Amino acid sequence: MSKYIIIGIIISACLFIWFDLKNNKSFKYLFKPLTTILIIGLATIQEPGDYNQYKILIFSGLIFSLVGDIFLMLPSDKFVQGLSSFFIAHVLYIIAFSSGNGPYYELILALPALVYSSIFLWILLPKTGKLTIPVILYSAVLLVFLWQATGRFYYLTNTSATYVLLGAILFVISDSILGYSKFINKGRLSSLLIHSTYWGAQLLLALSI
Repeated sequence: MSKYIIIGIIISACLFIWFDLKNNKSFKYLFKPLTTILIIGLATIQEPGDYNQYKILIFSGLIFSLVGDIFLMLPSDKFVQGLSSFFIAHVLYIIAFSSGNGPYYELILALPALVYSSIFLWILLPKTGKLTIPVILYSAVLLVFLWQATGRFYYLTNTSATYVLLGAILFVISDSILGYSKFINKGRLSSLLIHSTYWGAQLLLALSI
C-alpha cells in the first residue's frame, strides 16, 4: 500500500510543479494540498515506532504544514500566516525528534546549522524589511529543528533517524530557496527546487514513523 501512495505523491508533486510553471491556478490549487494530504495519508499507515507520541507529533506537524501550504498558495499575500503555520509544524517536529533520548544539548551538533543560518541571514536580512522579526524567529526554530534531527541521528543511527536527518536537511534547503526567491531573486526553476525538496523532506519524515 505504501508504495502506491508514494507513487501518487510523486505524480501529484510533478503535476503541481508543471502547472505552477504554466501558471495554471486551478490545477495548482488542486495538486499542492493533494500532495501533502497524500503524505499525511502515508504517515497514518506507518507502523508505530517505540514511542507512539512520535507518530502523533509528526502527524500533527504534517497537518500544520498542510495549513501552511494553503496559506502560501492563496492569491492574497498570506506569507506571515504561512510562516506561522510552518513555525508551529517545526516546533512539533522538534518535540518529536527530542522524544525518547532527547533533547540533545551538545552544541557541537548545532554548529553546522548555526554557521549556515548565520551566513544565510547575513545575506537575507537586508532585504526582509518589515518581515525581519518573523524571518529571524523562523530561522531560529529551523536551526533547532536541524540540531535536534542531527542529535537524533547521532544517537540512534537507525533507518528512522536517517530519514529524519535527510528530511531536515531537505527542509532547510527548501526554506532557503523559498526565502531567497521571495526576498532576493525568483528564478524560473524556483518552484521546482522549492517543492521537490519540500515534499521530499515531508515524505522522509512520514517514513520515519
